[in-house]
Formats: sequence, structure tokens, C-alpha cells
Amino acid sequence: MTAHTGTLFMDEIGEMPPDLQPKLLRVLERREVQPIGSDQVVKVDTRIVCATHRNLREMVAQGRFRQDLFYRLSGMTL
Repeated sequence: MTAHTGTLFMDEIGEMPPDLQPKLLRVLERREVQPIGSDQVVKVDTRIVCATHRNLREMVAQGRFRQDLFYRLSGMTL
């Protein structure tokens, strides 16, 4: 929980495998994580900043990136 009350930068989010995308979405929606090796859930308050060189809108249209995750991450686009 090092990023609690801080910022987590995720580079190349467009490279995230499809099986991990729902897990990240769950963290963003519930604001909680379960550390590896623990059976307890921990609440987190973390700002997520993502970057990619890929066109995520295009990837969503092609079904290669989750639309609901894209919506959660696209608060501001530069």
C-alpha cells in the first residue's frame, strides 16, 4: 500500500493483458486491494495516472481493451 494517498503511474496501460483489466477495474471501482499472500482487503486512496502510445479508443472498438476500464481511466486525456 505504498501508493496509499499518493499517485500510481502505470506506463503502457495499452499493453495490459485482457485477464488483468477486470482486476484493475475492480480496484478503481471499490478502492480496495488484497495484498498477495493476505486474506484481508485493504482500502486505498490512490490517484492513478496512465500512459500509452496506443489508441485506446480504437482498442476498445476492436474489443482489445475494456470499455468500462477505459471510461474509468479517461478522466483527462493529453
